Amino acid sequence: MKRVLRSWGEQVELNEAIIERMKELATERNMTIHQVIQKGGLNQATISELMNGRTKHPKVSTIQKFCKGLGISLNDFFSSSYFN
Repeated sequence: MKRVLRSWGEQVELNEAIIERMKELATERNMTIHQVIQKGGLNQATISELMNGRTKHPKVSTIQKFCKGLGISLNDFFSSSYFN
């Protein structure tokens, strides 16, 4: 997987990076994705669409609510090598 979004054509890789980062952060905190979204106030359908690749452009607000469920900032979320 490419780690840098260099062009519009790499949107798929960015989505994959976001999904992997969500899984990684939940695992690090011994939480399931479901537990994180409940704490963050996200709808199960929203995350299912993202995780199953049906959402092509995840909203920043979705990632922000996910971060809220983890108790981290957007900076923390994007401070991974996935996004460098």
